[in-house]
Amino acid sequence: MTPDIPDRIRAERIKSLYASMPASYLGSVLASVGYLLAAYPVLPAWQWLLWGGLMLSQALWRHLLWRAYQRRQPGVEETGRWALYALLGSGVSGCFWGLGAWLVFPVEHVGYQLFYLFLIASMGSLSAIASAAYLPAFYVFAVPTIVPLGVWMLFQDTPMLRVLGIIGLGYLPVIGAFAHNLSRVVGGSFRLRFENLDLLREVIERKEQAEEASREKSMFLAAASHDLRQPLHALALQTHLLEKTELAPTQRKLLGGMRGSIHSMTGLFDALLDMSRLDAGVIAVREGPVALGELFARLEREFRREAEAKRIDLRFRPTDAVVRSDDHLLASLLGNLVSNAIRYTRQGGVLVAARRTRRGVRVEVWDSGCGIAPENQRAIFKAFYQVGNVERDRSKGLGLGLAIVERLTRLLKIPLELRSEPGRGSRFSVRLAAARAKAAPEKPVHPAAADSLAGAVVIVVDNEAEIRAAMTALLESWGCQVLSASSAAEALSRAAALTRAPDLVVSDYRLGPDATGLQLIERLRDEFNESIPALVVTGDTGAEVLREVLAGDCTILHKPVQPEALQRGVATLLAARRADQDEGS
Repeated sequence: MTPDIPDRIRAERIKSLYASMPASYLGSVLASVGYLLAAYPVLPAWQWLLWGGLMLSQALWRHLLWRAYQRRQPGVEETGRWALYALLGSGVSGCFWGLGAWLVFPVEHVGYQLFYLFLIASMGSLSAIASAAYLPAFYVFAVPTIVPLGVWMLFQDTPMLRVLGIIGLGYLPVIGAFAHNLSRVVGGSFRLRFENLDLLREVIERKEQAEEASREKSMFLAAASHDLRQPLHALALQTHLLEKTELAPTQRKLLGGMRGSIHSMTGLFDALLDMSRLDAGVIAVREGPVALGELFARLEREFRREAEAKRIDLRFRPTDAVVRSDDHLLASLLGNLVSNAIRYTRQGGVLVAARRTRRGVRVEVWDSGCGIAPENQRAIFKAFYQVGNVERDRSKGLGLGLAIVERLTRLLKIPLELRSEPGRGSRFSVRLAAARAKAAPEKPVHPAAADSLAGAVVIVVDNEAEIRAAMTALLESWGCQVLSASSAAEALSRAAALTRAPDLVVSDYRLGPDATGLQLIERLRDEFNESIPALVVTGDTGAEVLREVLAGDCTILHKPVQPEALQRGVATLLAARRADQDEGS
């Protein structure tokens, strides 16, 4: 339990007093020895030796006390005892200085008297500074040091001594007032420091509580996300298989609605995954030259159908500009801007263009949509914020696209600008650095990546029967030979019957308490002594899983996976494997 602030202040005062103790007793020894050496010719030997011995003994005792304190380093609860020891040392030192008024104060020698008075004044001033942290130590030293000599001088016949006595006694309250003021400043600084420490401790505790709550929330969201993605993934695969059967028009219409709902939920999960990955800081930026013309062509192919469905004009102005950025992240950023522009444009069109400037290349996305009022232009980059969508109409999006854009611009360290006017549309623009080197041409897609999966041997591993069955049926419909298993042990047993390595492993990440999909893939690669392509299809979206999968030289797809995306992933991996085999032969 943390002691109260007054107790801690008192302990800190005592600590400060002990910290200044060496300067105090060393100053006392030097002053007394200097005076004795100067006054040796005029002092009786026994008085000289007695007072010198007393001064050295008190200095030695205070030094031993200081050493004991340093070794002990007492806590707050021991403050009282060590304060008493310090007061005793200061009081004894003050009494010995006061005793000097009778032992070493030569009546007939004014010069030595003035020298001694100067030392008394100096020791009083030094005490006011050294003992300011703890005022009682000042008084137990200053009073017996100054008062006896001042009183003695008041009763002398010499007018000058009486005047000096009055001055000496008046000096005590003056130096006392100074010590009081200094003590208040020191005490105030101690209080402020402890209050700040308490505040900092509270902030750290609140931060730890917030981080713990965030971890619990993340664990809950990860678990909930995984559990929701599993049945949704199975539903997406089963719906795709059902779509290939003979259905009545009414049934096909209902199936289309199901597909639309699945697509919406998949879009939400994917957007949340992108948000969590960006917030987790697990996305590495791989900068290189990016040909904007090729990037525009990819985006046009991706969004052409969506624009045509809304009967708006989508145009990408041709460009040969090359910028330095991350191709994948820049495509995601511009894709979200284009998607947002199409969604909020009812008539007219969307234009994407690149303009060269003195500071690089500015990529602009124009739309003739509803526009954004000035008071909303900052808020639209917040997650789930949408202007004019109080009813949360899914057709108007999820409110995550611009939040992802804002995070991507921060990750890529590029400025994002918005100019918009209600009723007249908007212009989003990002400024990119021009690249000196030309972008590498896009690798041509192997013919197998498009439609040739026939004959490929694929091992499918998932501990959920519905997903395993749907995945098997889907791959078989594409011409693959499938070996399905519900666990790592079963997969290894099925693989042992093969005469050659499988062409691909498609596995869930979690296969039970004793194994993961990555461990299974590593075992299979060791068994066949080949770098077998592997696709991890998982509902886990945590940053740790993503890092582990990428480090294991595997491709990752997050459930729910649209069948088209699964087909592209499988075909791409098989095409790369066949290309490697062709080069090897």
